[in-house]
Parts: sequence; C-alpha cells; structure tokens
Amino acid sequence: MTKKEAERLSIVFLQIAGRLNETAAFVRDKDDEANWNEYRLAVGRAMAEVFELGERLWQRFPELRPRQIGGAYEVDAGIYEPPFYDWDDRGELRGV
Repeated sequence: MTKKEAERLSIVFLQIAGRLNETAAFVRDKDDEANWNEYRLAVGRAMAEVFELGERLWQRFPELRPRQIGGAYEVDAGIYEPPFYDWDDRGELRGV
C-alpha cells in the first residue's frame, strides 16, 4: 500500500467514526434514556473496532496519525460534510 492509499483509508476510518458519533448524538437527543444507554455502548464498541483498524494503519504510517488522536496529521474538516445530524448552539437541529 502506498502512502497516498493509506491516507485515503485513514480518512475513511475517521469518516466512519464521525458518522457513528453523529448517530449517538442523534439518539441521545431524540430517544429515551434507556435506548440511549444501550446505543452508546454499541457505538462505543463499533468505534473501538474502527480505531483498532486505524491503529494498524497508523503504526505503518505514523505521519498519518490524526492530530485528534495524538498525531501531527491535519485532517480537513470538510471530509465530514455533509453532516447527518447537525445542531446549533441552542441545541436545535439545523436544516439537515
């Protein structure tokens, strides 16, 4: 795998984790507490698996480890667009 290919894969891992995080926020804000508690545990397990895959890649290409998890690689915030769930400062759903 080339560095460019590894970079593309690393970004996919971050996109997946970002989407999972958005779904957790959505369930937290829109569902009851019992379902939220179950859902966040499941999302946590899924995110752990995604980051385990990423960790294997970042060990091979440490220069691609994102700043958000202790690396130096700057990830363009635009890779997460468009958001599935987006809220404003008042906690209200924006036009998404």
